Amino acid sequence: DNPFKMASKYTRVSLRVPGWAKGGMIIEASAAGKKFKVQIPEHLHPGQYFTVRVPTDGPQDGKELKHSVVSPEVTFNLEPNIFVGNDKFFKEIKSCKDWCDLSTCCCPYVKFSGKDKSIVLTHKCCCLPCCCPFEASALEPGLGKKPKVVGTLQPAGCFDQNCTAVFCPCFYTGPKMQAKFVGTDGDIKYMLKSHIKCCQYLCVFLAVCSPCFRCVRFCCTDTQYTKYEQNIYGNDLNDETVYAKVIYTDRMICPCIPDERVQIRIEPLEGKKISEEDLILLSTFPTLISGYTTYEFALPLILPGGYLSALPTPCGIAQVDDANNIQSEHLTIQESLQTRQAEDMF
Repeated sequence: DNPFKMASKYTRVSLRVPGWAKGGMIIEASAAGKKFKVQIPEHLHPGQYFTVRVPTDGPQDGKELKHSVVSPEVTFNLEPNIFVGNDKFFKEIKSCKDWCDLSTCCCPYVKFSGKDKSIVLTHKCCCLPCCCPFEASALEPGLGKKPKVVGTLQPAGCFDQNCTAVFCPCFYTGPKMQAKFVGTDGDIKYMLKSHIKCCQYLCVFLAVCSPCFRCVRFCCTDTQYTKYEQNIYGNDLNDETVYAKVIYTDRMICPCIPDERVQIRIEPLEGKKISEEDLILLSTFPTLISGYTTYEFALPLILPGGYLSALPTPCGIAQVDDANNIQSEHLTIQESLQTRQAEDMF
């Protein structure tokens, strides 16, 4: 036992008001495998959150918790983390021993720890940044257990493209694979791709006017936020079925400097079911481009020939983003807040 560890009698659990409920109603909830009842505060509406204190020894099943609702508070989260469904994973800080471990110099890794499992992202060989993939695995708690590989993120190869794109690239129009998510069996599960059209970059020279457009947005229209949606497709290059979207939220701090990225998330399309393992596999993409893994993956990510040059992300130039199947929408701060609140609703 740690004598300096603060004793805690309660666990704080965040609950969301169901769409069918209203303030004052008593609902059933669960925490740590125990079921309990709690009364929704009178002023809350469906979709809003409230926090309750649950005894650490666990309430009796079905028992109502009295006076357990926590008063409103202020929370300012700054730590890098990943949400996979309802599970939250925090990025682990490496110790001096980990940084000095020469066995990981060629195969750097990043670990995100959760309550029941951990997500480990490993690059197979930083000496060959674009030839070797990033491997995603899930690690169950317990000594001696090996991570369970769920798949890899790889750049597209020549054999992944249509024949015309390889042998006659100047005359090719159609889809072009940019990155692929590969399962443990070696088959492609999902992909990011662009769409090449004839003369699609003829108006790209208008990008020189981008600073003027940004000044107008910042000073006159008050649309400092931009929402991008990037399509994730299935395993067939010529199939236009979208399985999920990568959604970015960027904020303009000043017209003269790059926008600040405040959120990245992957949202399955309605009617498309994606397993937890596939979500962990897809999470490798936003993890790499977020900037929180720069120190661990400096060689395979940033140096010339690294992964960041191959992974398509929003750039703000309409012609380039459109070619990469990325759609954008400018929002005011009120519209951005309304959009994010609506996405949290049932």
